[in-house]
Amino acid sequence: MLAVDVRQSLRHGETVEEGAARWWRFSAHTVEQHGDYLLAFVDGGVCVGAFEIRSARADEEAGGKYVFDLAPADRFQWALGRRLPLPAGRNPARILTGQALREFLDAQPRQAPATRS
Repeated sequence: MLAVDVRQSLRHGETVEEGAARWWRFSAHTVEQHGDYLLAFVDGGVCVGAFEIRSARADEEAGGKYVFDLAPADRFQWALGRRLPLPAGRNPARILTGQALREFLDAQPRQAPATRS
């Protein structure tokens, strides 16, 4: 799972999806291995967008940075407004793997079992 800091995009009047969709520096290997979903975050790692990555391409005119075709990821809408367990660092493009990914997935609220009437 990928995560990107969209606060700069929001300051420039872009939507969360627009900011999350373009010009992120990841390696081709990273996108191939972890590029199913993308979470957008702002200051403090608060999630403001959850997307499925439909496709990705390196934009050579933007120095090989990635551009994503995104769709809202309904399965991760519960994460909006929550703090993400982001790996340490200042890089605006992050990868959630290992313990960080497990913490994120474990934070998903469990649905109450259906009751019979």
